[in-house]
Amino acid sequence: MSRLAIITVCKNRLTHLKQSLPSFLSQKNSDVIVVDYDCPERTCDYVSRQYPGAKVIRVDNRKYFNNWEARNIGATLAQSELIAFVDADVILSNEFADWVIAHIGPGAFGRMADATELNLHRDDKPGQSSNRFAGLLVVPRATFVDLGGYDHMLEGWGAGGDLDLYDRLQFHGHRTVLLPEHLVKEGIQHSDDERTRFHRMNISRSHLIGTLYRVSKNALMRQFAKELTLQEREKLYRLSTTAADQTAGSKSAQVDLLVVSRDAPGSNYRIEQTITTKVTWS
Repeated sequence: MSRLAIITVCKNRLTHLKQSLPSFLSQKNSDVIVVDYDCPERTCDYVSRQYPGAKVIRVDNRKYFNNWEARNIGATLAQSELIAFVDADVILSNEFADWVIAHIGPGAFGRMADATELNLHRDDKPGQSSNRFAGLLVVPRATFVDLGGYDHMLEGWGAGGDLDLYDRLQFHGHRTVLLPEHLVKEGIQHSDDERTRFHRMNISRSHLIGTLYRVSKNALMRQFAKELTLQEREKLYRLSTTAADQTAGSKSAQVDLLVVSRDAPGSNYRIEQTITTKVTWS
């Protein structure tokens, strides 16, 4: 039978982890990896002392929180066939590992349904930062390694590092398996201040930059039928940041990418093609 590695990250979320970690450790055929991402509460000391069965990795000198870099670091310790990335504010039901091991294998990945489809929100309108479980991912370790993991260029809550990876998994032909909602017992609700305390930027700015970057990146990948290199991603992120920073007094932001520029053979004219990503708000 396959095994599952459950990876979670903590930076000033020890109160949440104390509630969720027992639900991770109780899963059958599973290993638990906790990433202490320069946590001021010394999560590594607490977990090592209280739960020696969990693996802990300490990352130092990280003033700002980058969930995607932290998850990539945690994945380097995984040896199991499957990896589950679960936030510290998510409490799993007892059957989580059994279900994902039985239903997710090579060529597929598991994620939760869109927030508006969850029974959790059937009687209300989800707020900008309500707990939607969008970051809960189950993926074969070999697939994750082949894709190079999460794109750590994305920073801040709302930047969409999870959505970026879902896009790339689909780009490479991997099938989506929607995880049943009953696999999550509870999501621990908390304030926006708690979510963004260690982020370099606020939610609105990180969301705008992330959207410009992700949508442009996805278009380029499909245009050229390949992943972007690190150098290309760095350039695109700079362009997206600049576009977001130039929105003062405006209701839109856009990135224009010149993808084709060539002289037409045997003629006196030039052909150019541009990909434009524009975000407009009311």
